[in-house]
Amino acid sequence: MFKSCIVIGAGNAGRPVARLLNHQGIKVTVTDSKKYEEFTTIRQEKIDVLESEGVNLELGVKQPDIKDYDAIYLAPTIPKTAKIYEDIDRYSLEIITRKTISDMINNIIDMEKIGITGSYGKTTTTTMLTNIFQQAGYKVYQCSSMKWNLVSEAIVDDIINEEYKGADIAILELPHGTLGLLGEIDLSWAIITNLHNEHLSEFGGSMDKYVERKSLILDASKNIVANVQCGDLLTHKRDDTIYFNFENNNKDVDTEKYVPQYIGSYDDGKYEITIKNGEQTEINIDTIAFYNYENLTGAIALCSAYGISLDDIKKGIDAFTGVGGRMEFLGNFKGVDAYYDASCSELSIQQALEAIKDKNIIVVFGCVDSTTIRDNQESGRAVGKYANMVIATGFVEITGALHMDSALGLLNAIENDDVIKMAVCTVDEAAELAMKYAKEGDIIVHLGIGGTTSYQQVKDKLIIGLTEGCKRWK
Repeated sequence: MFKSCIVIGAGNAGRPVARLLNHQGIKVTVTDSKKYEEFTTIRQEKIDVLESEGVNLELGVKQPDIKDYDAIYLAPTIPKTAKIYEDIDRYSLEIITRKTISDMINNIIDMEKIGITGSYGKTTTTTMLTNIFQQAGYKVYQCSSMKWNLVSEAIVDDIINEEYKGADIAILELPHGTLGLLGEIDLSWAIITNLHNEHLSEFGGSMDKYVERKSLILDASKNIVANVQCGDLLTHKRDDTIYFNFENNNKDVDTEKYVPQYIGSYDDGKYEITIKNGEQTEINIDTIAFYNYENLTGAIALCSAYGISLDDIKKGIDAFTGVGGRMEFLGNFKGVDAYYDASCSELSIQQALEAIKDKNIIVVFGCVDSTTIRDNQESGRAVGKYANMVIATGFVEITGALHMDSALGLLNAIENDDVIKMAVCTVDEAAELAMKYAKEGDIIVHLGIGGTTSYQQVKDKLIIGLTEGCKRWK
């Protein structure tokens, strides 16, 4: 085992790797070409944690000296043509790989593990599974983006703080970034919620490369449960895939080619699921977000295939009260209901707003861009089909940057000329303005990825704006 390691890059991959290695007693140095003051405030706080735990920092270094180390970890953004690879060969350094990190996680979190990946619904499905397994008597260690949007960093933080101790099963949300870092962990079960055009800017616009990253979970897990929508894209590679289908969302999917063993449907205010043995049951869930029914179908499929009784599944769902930032009810403000949601893509916006489409909807749309560039045109077209008014914002909490062009691009993409459109800087400004125009019985909904990446910060601003709007616009 190597005794010292240099981590090249203090970004989203390098930080959790450095903390994990340092926690294992390895002497770690993190180097980055950026100076401390060039990082955002949130990133500086994460770097401060590294230093407080004893990690050596060498920031603002363009050409790090690696000869005195046994091993090296390079951020995935560093091209294979970089000169540093010549130095690695010259000094015979061991390269820290995805398998290296995965093996460490396996040795530390040495219990049975369930992984959840997909484009949408990961956090909600993770929460549903946790509720059900707890109801069935399991002691669950759970980690999702509700702890921190970079789940790999949240898992390492939990390891250092021993949050996993005492559990007999781990339920882990595995976004594509986390899979890229520890995609070779040992999973007994995994679920793929769906696969859609999301985060493609991180994969050069290629859906194939995005799906390839998600495919890591196929080799990592002994058992796979997947949405039938994933069949042609990915899960055809596993003949033993257990499929589920929420019929309302997958009307065009070939269910003869990929036969679902669990079929959910929603009609006339009722959700029902039919299981392969012909059993049909109605399960109630208190939700206003249509996407929860797809997540519910997937959670039931995995738990039932695992061997949990329908009785415990129902009790677990009864305990489900929703997930923060997923059509989260914030309260009634002078006769106006307000919800907080993180949706920003066409499908997720549709599923979030479908249940309230007959209401007068005022949308506060947080900046589409965060650490990932997203399609503000797609967001604008989608929200324009539901909203009566859209107030778009340009400030990005996680980076501290202002992107008014993104807000204006979203508004300009709205094709419905009847939609009232405004652009302001911040969420609290937008929420206060929304209260000016809202009438009793209207609904105000926050949309935008800030509901995930900066959950509490954006939520606090939203509530402040709504509260101030109530005072100002009597």
